[in-house]
Amino acid sequence: MPKANLLAIGNELLNGAIRDANLFTLSQRLTQMGFSVEYAVMTRDCPDKIGVALRFLLEHKPDVLLCSGGLGPTDDDMTLAALAQALRLPLSVNAAAVALVEAHYNRLLAQHYLAHHGPEFARRKMATLPEGASPLPNPVGTAPGVKLSYGGTLIYVLPGVPAELQAIFDASIAPELLSLFPPAAWIERALLVHCDDEAEAAIPLHEVAQRHPGVYLKSLAKPFPSAGVEGLRVIAAAQAPTATEAEAAVTAALADLHHTLEAAGLRVSRLDDSPQSPIPGP
Repeated sequence: MPKANLLAIGNELLNGAIRDANLFTLSQRLTQMGFSVEYAVMTRDCPDKIGVALRFLLEHKPDVLLCSGGLGPTDDDMTLAALAQALRLPLSVNAAAVALVEAHYNRLLAQHYLAHHGPEFARRKMATLPEGASPLPNPVGTAPGVKLSYGGTLIYVLPGVPAELQAIFDASIAPELLSLFPPAAWIERALLVHCDDEAEAAIPLHEVAQRHPGVYLKSLAKPFPSAGVEGLRVIAAAQAPTATEAEAAVTAALADLHHTLEAAGLRVSRLDDSPQSPIPGP
């Protein structure tokens, strides 16, 4: 199973001014594509801290590292400079990136959203990339995404604006990853266990998990007394080359869990969750 690490960059994320959505989106999408997301780190807009985070994530040799935030035209957008510094790569204006930035400004001018191109230094900043990097078209915003291969890891750097990140991921990154790594299906189902204390389900969960090592079983804790009234949600999830295989593994584990919980004297009801659709291969 290919491995992925994530890095979210921005003072606003750690100040609590903005709630991060990008780590959630990328984790979900990558998991559904067959990746195991191993680490997710959040750091401030500081070159040294970005460098520390990058080196930590790269030390674990992921197949893919996705970073979000810090690609804009202002001084606090310093992700690419920090990436170049951490990897000891020179920075230079990239002609393909310049073309993408200028094309976006031309579209904005043609649509009368802007009256002029704006400062040239700001446009050039968004087109200045580490050596060996290539730009990824941004269908929604101005700053291109960036792709770089380093030490066996594919690094993708994306804007922090969620709509831009998702647009670049869908248009450029997902198709490439699906062509490079075998796609997989991720299926998740759930049971409701009616018990006052989550600990009552611990032993049955452990026993079933031992019998189904390929299925992730997890009880989702609730505060007292809602677990007894509403039920404690227990999820079962599996990843496999096909949806049929993942579905079979989850179904078998949940049937075993249902029986084991009831044998322990706990009342169980099945949630009718819809399967998470696998992302099709190329």
